Amino acid sequence: MAAWGEIRATRDVDFVTLLPLATVRRAFEQRGIAFQVRAGDPPGADLPWVLTGEIEGAAFDVFTPRHATPFATISVQPAGMEGHPIEVLALPDLIRLKLEAGGPKDLWDVAKLIGRHTGERDRAMDLARSLGIGAELDLWVNRSSPGRA
Repeated sequence: MAAWGEIRATRDVDFVTLLPLATVRRAFEQRGIAFQVRAGDPPGADLPWVLTGEIEGAAFDVFTPRHATPFATISVQPAGMEGHPIEVLALPDLIRLKLEAGGPKDLWDVAKLIGRHTGERDRAMDLARSLGIGAELDLWVNRSSPGRA
C-alpha cells in the first residue's frame, strides 16, 4: 500500500507467492524460522493457505492468492534504504488480490487506492461486480471520498 501512496499502520508485513506451500515451509524450516500455517478465511474462499510468523519482533504473513493466479511486481526503492530495492505488487494486481480477499480492510484499501489512482477505478469496479462485491466496494468508495453522498 505504501508503495502506491497509501500509508497505513499495519501490524505485519504481507508476502505473496506462487510457490507451493511445501516449498515455502521447507525454506522457513531450513532457516530455523518458526511459523504456523492456517487455511484462509473462510476456508478455501479467499486464500488457500496463510503461513504466519515473527522475525525479531516483526510479524509476517506469507500467502498464495486464490486459484494461484499469477501477478506482476515492480521494483521500488524504499526511502532510507539505498541500494536495497524490493519487489511489490503492480497496482492492478494489488487491487485484484485485495478484491479477491474481499474483507472490509481490503475493500477500504481498494477504495483509497482507486481514489488516488483514478485510472484504475473502472477496472476495479468491474472486477468487484464480477466477484459479487460491487455494491460493497461502492459503499467504501463513497465513505473514503469527501463530499460524496
